Amino acid sequence: MRFSRIILLSAAAMLSFAACQERIDVTGKTPHGGDPDQPTVTEPAPCSNKVVAHRGGSSEIGAPDNSIASLKYAMSLKLYASECDIYWTKDNDIIIAHADGNYMVNGVHPWEATVTEIRKKGTLKNGEQIPTLEDFLKTVMVEGNCTKLCLDIKITEPSDYASKEVMRACEIIKAKGGKKFCEFICTSNSSVANTASQCQAAYGIPVGWMSKEGPSTHKAKGFTWANLSAASYMIPYGPRSIDEFVKAGMEISVFNVDKEGSTDGNAVTSASDVKYYVDNYDKLRCICTNYPNWLLKQL
Repeated sequence: MRFSRIILLSAAAMLSFAACQERIDVTGKTPHGGDPDQPTVTEPAPCSNKVVAHRGGSSEIGAPDNSIASLKYAMSLKLYASECDIYWTKDNDIIIAHADGNYMVNGVHPWEATVTEIRKKGTLKNGEQIPTLEDFLKTVMVEGNCTKLCLDIKITEPSDYASKEVMRACEIIKAKGGKKFCEFICTSNSSVANTASQCQAAYGIPVGWMSKEGPSTHKAKGFTWANLSAASYMIPYGPRSIDEFVKAGMEISVFNVDKEGSTDGNAVTSASDVKYYVDNYDKLRCICTNYPNWLLKQL
């Protein structure tokens, strides 16, 4: 009798562990939320932090960046948002990917290929196919999730394709009812910023401009939120400060605040820099990092 009870308890524990793995799976191989029939919701759950995982925190978890796996990792930590890079495709869709230095994904310019053609060129290292914005929306728009998508409007050459990125992304977000699950961060390119500002006004999706210009220039373009590189634009490495934006009535966020050893050129990693942003956390709209679980512990 005692032996039978032990077997039953062991089986129950294994089932419980499997259920937990399904809820926060970071392999990218299970359907979103673990249930393909789970209904979507249009509003995220309340979030208790302001941490954004750069590319889902892929550097920390070891999953491919801009993957469903890395997104699920950010969700498992209940972060404010997961940053991801978007590109417009030839068939008028939006993929989530990080292009190389020649603006290519899987060896092709996204705007010169369809999603199907891009996917045929290769998969991510964990076997996932290149995801679309719709795939990411399906993943986050589930009951109980608080993690939003912070969509990085990636610059292209020519830049008019970047403008198409934000316009088409807004259309998809509106069609899927995902407005409250999404925010944009926008390249400093002036023409792309103008389009992003117009889309912000038309669709009501917040946009953070990534420009080293002061608050007055941000406001002139219609932005109320600045998203600035800590390693390039913020004092002591650049001309801008948190307080000047706060005093101007603007929200400000920074990227990236990382632990020592990070290889991200846009990151600050020294103990004094980390302490500065941790001490000023309450003044920030949000704070982006490649190591979200590490940053949560600092806060």
